[in-house]
Amino acid sequence: MRLPLLVLGCFGALAGAAEPSFQPLLDPQLTQWEKWLGPVHRAYDVPGYVRGAKPKDDPVLGLNNDPLKVFTTRQLDGETVLHITGQVFGALTTLKSYDNFHLRTEQRWGDRRWEPRTQTVRDNGILIFCVGEHGAQAKFWKRSQELQVQEGDIGDYWPLAGAMADIPYRTGDPVRKRAYDPAAKPIAADNRVWHGTDYHEKPFGEWNTIECFALNGDAVFRLNGKTVNVILNSRYREKGSTVDVPLKSGQIQVQSEAAECEYRRLEIRPLTAWPAVVAKDLPSR
Repeated sequence: MRLPLLVLGCFGALAGAAEPSFQPLLDPQLTQWEKWLGPVHRAYDVPGYVRGAKPKDDPVLGLNNDPLKVFTTRQLDGETVLHITGQVFGALTTLKSYDNFHLRTEQRWGDRRWEPRTQTVRDNGILIFCVGEHGAQAKFWKRSQELQVQEGDIGDYWPLAGAMADIPYRTGDPVRKRAYDPAAKPIAADNRVWHGTDYHEKPFGEWNTIECFALNGDAVFRLNGKTVNVILNSRYREKGSTVDVPLKSGQIQVQSEAAECEYRRLEIRPLTAWPAVVAKDLPSR
């Protein structure tokens, strides 16, 4: 039997105790991060980049090799803004690993889109509990759980490189085959689970506030103050295995995925119990 949830007041403060403060993750030199970039799409040239015989053989750019300036920063109204061109698939990865945390940031889209996604919705993502080798997922990302950041779909869940979780979702919609539903029973998911229908994404060009609360292998995805997805019992399986391995801590990655995107006020703080505003959205177990 699961013990009752330990609940905090709004934003994680125990009664009579000071809230832990947020620590910024962005600075102009990105000193808390490393870069990983995969193969360059064949529509674009990079001086000195030698391609393979076939696209599947094209080499990765690799660690901290960013000749096209995919990940940079700029100053906006005195704040550091992370600018991602999206031209090459890959990720910005924290040097540190995190387990129980409250991650908060603001995100908005730019105009540019790149091959192979020039005619589709803009895409990005925040990956939590990232472990193992760079590029484990399609040469681009680590094994992890993804809070998808995509036009019209911020808060979808994607498991990468063998990750999985239990999620309360409903089925039956021909497009959104699995959709988060707080009234549903948690079901094991090793594929995409769409956000809930009560949706709150800002218009193009405006800043969305994205939050991830993670505690003991569970996580709550929130968009502009509303819960849009919940993952429980985060874990993974090696390819061909039936053994579940807990996936409760790891680095954080911010994707580059063929769309121009910006983040600001990217910050994190420790979490020791669920805030009341989040606890109400967790299923009883």
